[in-house]
Amino acid sequence: MKDATIPNSISLRGRAGRRETDPRRYVLVALAAMLLVPASARAQCSCPSGGVPLLDSVKTRGNDLNELRGHCAPRNSTIELQAYQRHLQRREICPPRCPAKEIWGWCIDQCEWTTVAQATADGLGYFRFGDLDGQRSVQVISSWPGGGNGLDGVYTALRVRAWDPETKAWSAWTDPPTLEGFNLNWPGYEGGFAQVETRISGADRAHAVVADGPDDGDDPSIALDVDEDTPNFWLGQHPGGTFEYLRSGVCDLRQGCPLDWLVLQSPSINVQSPPLARGSEYPYVLGMATASRPGAMFVATSVFGKRDIADISVQVDVDVNVDLSLGLDFSSLF
Repeated sequence: MKDATIPNSISLRGRAGRRETDPRRYVLVALAAMLLVPASARAQCSCPSGGVPLLDSVKTRGNDLNELRGHCAPRNSTIELQAYQRHLQRREICPPRCPAKEIWGWCIDQCEWTTVAQATADGLGYFRFGDLDGQRSVQVISSWPGGGNGLDGVYTALRVRAWDPETKAWSAWTDPPTLEGFNLNWPGYEGGFAQVETRISGADRAHAVVADGPDDGDDPSIALDVDEDTPNFWLGQHPGGTFEYLRSGVCDLRQGCPLDWLVLQSPSINVQSPPLARGSEYPYVLGMATASRPGAMFVATSVFGKRDIADISVQVDVDVNVDLSLGLDFSSLF
């Protein structure tokens, strides 16, 4: 993968038609909220050697990167955050459906790592980058679908390093986990099932999610608006291993999947809006995969649509809280 610079406002953002004063808020929730760790527990955390910081959570607000938290940095060290972005195309996962084309679209502003912000770790090695979208626009989710050209797909990689005030040296940069395949399936009509498919290697923690509305649904007994899955338990036993989510959930040696891969059935939802309260539904289908390892992570997203529901506004902003241990929490303002 080539390296690349994040622009101050990437090409996907479309401000035209945005309703800044629209007070209506709609919640699109997947799993858990942020985990608050007591100070007594924080002091007891064990950290790997080498001073490489660990990433705990990331937030987006209005589709842009807003906050990143982590720990295991040297005490009172300076933390540097860099980002890398490029466009992503939906492609069938190979294997088992082969041949598959390259998933990467064009670069965003030359495809180079760019420094986004700096922060200072506390005396226990915890750090926080806050209000990042007030400093630089790093758009993580497209505001609208882009058809078959992959315009709606966004891959965002993040990495951190620490300046140790005692050793007077920076920790090494580390590469994010490898996104080997990504696909979002939906036949394009209400009542059809949507699935997010992906293959990832080199991760310690990962999540895959597909969503079309709030998690409680307009009728929880029949509607599932969000489905998420995580291979974290397996990754704990096979750190850095390769796992694959497929809509069929099947890929064996005859199809090209080695025995040491973990193959799972894709998260899946029935894209459906009841006659009443249609405005509470997300107007597109959203697929996301995120994965992390010490010092780095990525977020890959794709937006599929447009759904046959009433327009509320032109632009759609999605807020996401990602706890890399627990899961994803979506909230949407549109």
